[in-house]
Amino acid sequence: MLVADRVITGDGKTVIEQGAVVMEGQRIKAVGRAEELRRIYREEEIRLPGCTLLPGLIDMHTHIGYFYGEKNADRLAQDRMLRAYFVGKRMEDTLKAGVTTIRDMSSADGIGITLKDAASAGYIKAPRIFTSLKGLCITGGHGYSMTGAVEEVDGVDEVRRAVRKNIRDGADCIKVLDSEAYRGEEFSQEELDAIVKEAHRFGIKVAAHAGYGSSMEMCIQAGCDSIEHGTHLTVEQAERMRDNGQVWVPTIYVFHYAWELVKNQQADESLGSNAAYLKDTVDTYREQFKKLYDSGVLVATGTDTDACSHPKASPVARECGFMVQYGISPIEAVACATHNGAKALGLGSSLGLLAEGYLADILAVRGNPAGNIRALEDVAAVWQEGMCVYESQSAHLCQ
Repeated sequence: MLVADRVITGDGKTVIEQGAVVMEGQRIKAVGRAEELRRIYREEEIRLPGCTLLPGLIDMHTHIGYFYGEKNADRLAQDRMLRAYFVGKRMEDTLKAGVTTIRDMSSADGIGITLKDAASAGYIKAPRIFTSLKGLCITGGHGYSMTGAVEEVDGVDEVRRAVRKNIRDGADCIKVLDSEAYRGEEFSQEELDAIVKEAHRFGIKVAAHAGYGSSMEMCIQAGCDSIEHGTHLTVEQAERMRDNGQVWVPTIYVFHYAWELVKNQQADESLGSNAAYLKDTVDTYREQFKKLYDSGVLVATGTDTDACSHPKASPVARECGFMVQYGISPIEAVACATHNGAKALGLGSSLGLLAEGYLADILAVRGNPAGNIRALEDVAAVWQEGMCVYESQSAHLCQ
């Protein structure tokens, strides 16, 4: 039995002071006040004074294996073995930061499925991985130069074939790239409709990279299951997404990170050329996020990073920080980073909550995220499916 100062269940409302979680195998057996559970369960206690328990974090938009900005990027680009070690270390770091589930939104050379298999076999420690394999764009469209990570497709027959190939190769979802900066739609409505219809025919969800102009409108109309980024989403569009059961993954953090690089003259030429768009996007998030959240659309955290590429804390924790800064409560932000992501994955009945019967993905952080969201950055220990996979040097929990 894990006992802490409080338990945040992940439903966006519930905080249990002096709480506890009882695990049995891979799942949660009970959650409640410690004094009440002690009377029912004669379990050995792991006490976490000064800590809060919450569900493992979920990053709904990552790109596994990217190494832009790394000191030895040239070597990583050339040496596949070195890159494998690099990616394995990144996955372990992601888990240590409290992120127990990620959705890979296209990565080069099928590395998403390889890592998923390696983790399942126990060869590496990694978050639970869902992957889109190759993203789909039109010829010359956004992402076309991402060799091995994105496939150019045109016309209804080609997009259907590409969807089928990705599913054949093990994709858990399909990603379409449909806009870039101020450039609007790229796929035709007919192509988008065909992608969604074909993916749904096989029970696979579709995530749409869309942020500006009519691209979001077309992706919503096509029935894409999530809008990734949605940088200039309107309240009216968000309300329709709510009614359709579609999800918004805003990726606020990465745009702030990119804008800071540009402001501090640390960006490369490609990023610098988008300075006006980045500033506009940061300002738009600041002004619109709370209004969009209040529309009732399901919001889930995604970072558009390689999951743990930025120092000292998971980008998911930073994403939650921006959400709180822009108007929602810390408890609501935790829900965006836990149960909302599970719902978006179609796993809302088994993942992302501290509740009886749910998978025992549990994060212990020092402090109180309900009062200060930055407490998410101070990880004491992580459990994945009931197994302690990380403890800080002072915790001594994973004997």
